[in-house]
Amino acid sequence: MRFYRGLYMSPSIEKKRNRVIWKLRTGRPQPMIFVIALAKNNDLLEIYHSGMLKQAYYKRKKNAPYIVGLAVGYWNAIALVADILEDVYRITGGYDVKSFFKN
Repeated sequence: MRFYRGLYMSPSIEKKRNRVIWKLRTGRPQPMIFVIALAKNNDLLEIYHSGMLKQAYYKRKKNAPYIVGLAVGYWNAIALVADILEDVYRITGGYDVKSFFKN
């Protein structure tokens, strides 16, 4: 799994950033953490529960998600997606999320 350098996060996990990322990479349970990743298809972004990343499908390198945000709770994840889309539109003038995160 790969992480965006300027990872978007809920305010409540900014202090625990490294611990949350470590737990995601090692497969430790985090029942309240939701992951925002670039979509594999034509959608903009996808929201996953952190437990989904423990599946064998996501452990293969070609299927590993490119994570751009972390949130505590589903509703915070939705709000964070809205914030991300606002930033993308403000900076680029459009909604080409994949080229915005292409670093």
